[in-house]
Amino acid sequence: MTEPFERHHTSTAYVVAGDRTLLLWHRKLQMWIPPGGHAEPNEDPLQAAVREALEESGLEVEVIPPPDLLVVDRPEVLPPPVVILVENIEIPGQPFHQHIDHVYFTRATEAVDYASPVPHGQYRWVERKELASAFSLPAPDGRLVPVAEDVRLLGLRALDAAAETEPEC
Repeated sequence: MTEPFERHHTSTAYVVAGDRTLLLWHRKLQMWIPPGGHAEPNEDPLQAAVREALEESGLEVEVIPPPDLLVVDRPEVLPPPVVILVENIEIPGQPFHQHIDHVYFTRATEAVDYASPVPHGQYRWVERKELASAFSLPAPDGRLVPVAEDVRLLGLRALDAAAETEPEC
């Protein structure tokens, strides 16, 4: 792009429950993605990810920290995102912009009923076997929409991270 454009800070939360991760249908982007959205004023990326997960899934989540996270009394240490993506956002009727997306892996803090509706609307809990290779999911209008490669691969990594850090019962 040669013209100036805006960049918005966003956060994404791959929500893992058991052996599945949650994907939501994004009406404007016309794609399947995990919960996420724009950071609010005075909100750090971690807070945005946890808030977006709750708003869109109805689930309380905890961020899965990396195993080597620095532990000190001060200053406060936030788990880093697993990756930061720069995403071009092209929605008809809106100006081109980019999302600087801070991606976190999270796990639901309570048992999940996979059949219960979520606040966001159309959703799908996907398992590792689906994520293992390219696949498509039906949009609300019935057409099959391929799940983006980054969504699929990060979903697999989220399941791996959750399995490696199972909370003690």
